[in-house]
Amino acid sequence: MSKIILDEWQEEALAHEGNLLLCTGRQVGKTFIMSRKAAEYLIKHPKSKIIVCSLTEDQAQLMIVMTLSYLEQNYKSMLKKPYSKNITKNKIVLSNGSQIIARPVGNTGDAVRGFTGDVLILDEASRFNEFIFTASKPTLLTTGGQIWMCSTPFGKQGYFYECYLNKSGRFKVIHTNSWDVVNTRQISEVWTEKKRAEAIRFLEDEKNDMSELQFAQEYLGLFQDDLQQFFPDNLIKKCCVLKRQQFIQERDYYMGVDIARMGTDRGSFEILCRINKDRIEQVGNETSHKKLTTETFDRIIQLDRQYKFNQIGIDAGSGSLGVGVLDFLLREPSIRKKVIALNNRSRELDRDGKKKTTLLKEDMYLIMRWLMERGVLFLLDDDEVMQDLKNVQYEYITTAGKKVTMRIFANPSADIVEGITRACYLANQKSLNLSISYI
Repeated sequence: MSKIILDEWQEEALAHEGNLLLCTGRQVGKTFIMSRKAAEYLIKHPKSKIIVCSLTEDQAQLMIVMTLSYLEQNYKSMLKKPYSKNITKNKIVLSNGSQIIARPVGNTGDAVRGFTGDVLILDEASRFNEFIFTASKPTLLTTGGQIWMCSTPFGKQGYFYECYLNKSGRFKVIHTNSWDVVNTRQISEVWTEKKRAEAIRFLEDEKNDMSELQFAQEYLGLFQDDLQQFFPDNLIKKCCVLKRQQFIQERDYYMGVDIARMGTDRGSFEILCRINKDRIEQVGNETSHKKLTTETFDRIIQLDRQYKFNQIGIDAGSGSLGVGVLDFLLREPSIRKKVIALNNRSRELDRDGKKKTTLLKEDMYLIMRWLMERGVLFLLDDDEVMQDLKNVQYEYITTAGKKVTMRIFANPSADIVEGITRACYLANQKSLNLSISYI
């Protein structure tokens, strides 16, 4: 197996003893080096315990998987048998008594309360709210343990940003960015000239596609004043209170679909029920990975048979994967009249239909937040739903001679919210007549 050559910043992180903060751009290898550092710590410190906190179960388990991979390659004899008992998706136990445990902490941090550890790893910590830090840090109280945290920035806000400033000198802070890593990483069997060229080309394309602020945050790892969280934490907490519900006949159901590519994107099927003009509830949510367009079509048909939707909104703009799915749906007699393409769609501004404007993504997001603030829209008490809401950011775009506009985006993803906005627009449009104007 080809040996991975570490970057200088990774070597520095691996060698450091004590509290550590990694602030980086995307896809530079921060989770990899944290996993390797965790594995080495477990080997060198018998009977130690590492607790990994991430917002979702998938994120928490990723570090376990990467730690296990490194241990299998370098310290396989230290893995404790029987493997079925001591190696799971959420923990690894070694023969020297050391162990690493992954805890998805959601939006409260309650899942980590009661644990004691020697090292606390906080993954993608910039997106943690204050409740998670309050709940997780006391795990180190009786051990005098270490905090290792890593993340891309998420605006100049929160505990991660305060720790990055490091006014008290508590942390060893290491900062790096995607551009420097891609250009300076040593060429090897793993990192070839071809891979470097492809990565540089990808970053150049991203720079052209993104705003300057967005690119600076996601790939240069810089904290930006003008990037702000679109759905505030207190609003998310107020609205995400529902449990999943069974289908009830004689109610109006709407579904919003966000279609996944065959890569790492998730597909999203979000189901809302309009109870009355003053209340809309999310009753179901489903995500998928790497689905063919035919599989997405089949799932929409299955869900429609179950819920008998009034309308289904999908992203079917020019060049999107939704166009292919829409073509299939429009040929299906049982569903074709329910399907609406919600992507830059023309909508009426007056009762006569004489004045029209384009329905933008930003319009749907603003309508959704307005309904949440009004106490009309309620969503599932679900970690993935809440995390996707938190991932949404916005900025104002100023162009000489033009009106100031809002740009809404999400990194790493908000596939669930994309589906909710479409279902929400459809469920709401007959009950309220809203107009959106930008500052």
